[in-house]
Amino acid sequence: MSRRAGIWIAALVLISLVMGVLWTIRLAPPSPAPWWWGKETALHVEVWEPGKDMATVAMTMPKKTIDTMFALGLPAEISAGGHKIRLNEVRSKIERLPRGEKLTVREGGATFYLWLDVKK
Repeated sequence: MSRRAGIWIAALVLISLVMGVLWTIRLAPPSPAPWWWGKETALHVEVWEPGKDMATVAMTMPKKTIDTMFALGLPAEISAGGHKIRLNEVRSKIERLPRGEKLTVREGGATFYLWLDVKK
């Protein structure tokens, strides 16, 4: 009886493994590289203050420059009208954003919008 139970358990394990492999192939796991990897990417920043109909600050910087600043340990800050954001603190969130989405950070009444885009 124990031999028969062992065969059934082995068969169930094998079936489970096959189902897992087929399910994984069907879902196509995501690529480990982000969408911006290997492209000329720019970081866009907009600062909106309350009561203003246009952005107080709008800038575009090459991502390579920002990456170099992080690698050298330089502080990367953007300040406008007394509102300040440290790019070191939000870098990982920006890099994980899907294409076309903006990171929204509210600080002291101002709203910062940050996103990555491929240069054209």
